[in-house]
Amino acid sequence: STGINAEYGNEFGERLMTSKRKNEELLKKQISKLSTDNTSFHKEIDVMHSAMSDLHKRYDRAREIINQMRMREDELEEKIRGYLADLNTSEENIKALKEECESKLEAANSKIEMTSVEYEKEKVMMEAQIKRLELESKSWHSKFLDKESSERELILICDSLMGVKQQEGAAMDDS
Repeated sequence: STGINAEYGNEFGERLMTSKRKNEELLKKQISKLSTDNTSFHKEIDVMHSAMSDLHKRYDRAREIINQMRMREDELEEKIRGYLADLNTSEENIKALKEECESKLEAANSKIEMTSVEYEKEKVMMEAQIKRLELESKSWHSKFLDKESSERELILICDSLMGVKQQEGAAMDDS
């Protein structure tokens, strides 16, 4: 029975050893697979870290660009507000100048109208004065012609009287 036990013990030992070797080989394969998976996993993690780092860099760059754009937008909005204020001031100045020009234009037109009315009045008065002077001149001319005619008649009368007196004087000298 010792022989059976020894044989059974050997066979059991061999089976145990075979089973142990199989388990070791299986464990080695699993460890190798786990080691490969672990290496692959680490590579994937490194790739993910790299991708996350790139993504973080791109995010930081995008955030920086967005902040720059916001600052530029704020600057532009401030400039626009300034331009609008300048435009409003210019429009107010133009409106004031327009009102002043219109006021001066109305005053000038009023003055022109008054001057035109005064000119027309003066023209009518001058024409009336010219007419009166023409009438006076005609009257004086007529009086001059009348006097000239009267003078001629007087000269003729005087000449006739002198002619008669000379004839009487000659007749008296003859006698």
